[in-house]
Amino acid sequence: MNKIKTILPIVAVLILLNGCVTYYPQVVDLPLITEKGDIRIDAGAFLIPDIKGTKIDSENKSLLSNVGIHATFTAGITDLLAVQTYASVDLLLRCHIQGALGLYNRFENNTVIEMYSGLGYGNRISSLSNNRTNVDLDDYCLTFAQLNFGKTNFGSKHIDCGLGVKGGYLFTNIPTYYSLATIYKKDGWLIEPTVFIRFGGSRAKFNMKINYMWTNTIVDEYYYPVNVSFGVNFHAGKKSTTNKK
Repeated sequence: MNKIKTILPIVAVLILLNGCVTYYPQVVDLPLITEKGDIRIDAGAFLIPDIKGTKIDSENKSLLSNVGIHATFTAGITDLLAVQTYASVDLLLRCHIQGALGLYNRFENNTVIEMYSGLGYGNRISSLSNNRTNVDLDDYCLTFAQLNFGKTNFGSKHIDCGLGVKGGYLFTNIPTYYSLATIYKKDGWLIEPTVFIRFGGSRAKFNMKINYMWTNTIVDEYYYPVNVSFGVNFHAGKKSTTNKK
């Protein structure tokens, strides 16, 4: 009971101080599409640890983290072109969605290289109460390109693994009357490397992703550079492809 009484005020403070939309690295699937008709559906949960520490409560830093859920859908629509959509929502009801078009190529030994380019958007509806409720939209937009490289379906566990590097430019829109308008320094660049591994059967696999972010736009006390996710990845491609090792 005492632990609950300690945690609840911390959660309340987090919700108040993090109500505005802050961009953090997104755990988008690195699908490694291999051919036309190849489909990847990826879903799971993520954790954003406060590894830098915030100014909210340094003595309880280990409690100051955020969690959420995510899903990615990717499909090869030609022998060269793929489409991808992604959505996530965290404990503070901050949402991120993005869409991208990509080019891909599979080389010998099931090595794959992909290049995606697209747009992302994030928002949260914040209610401000002063004897009445005003609903305001604070949001951001992201233009990005991402290069993925990896290997699919090797070993008895049908292992996929690889690396992705995302680069983009973040455009922010925080109402100036918010006391937290200073969470962003300015519009600016970001770079996100991602590593992942998947293992399991030829169709369904468990996966883990780790993202890191560098950016010049978010001030230190709202800068969460790491995102770790665990989930399940389902491959709806052709049977001949999924059985290759």
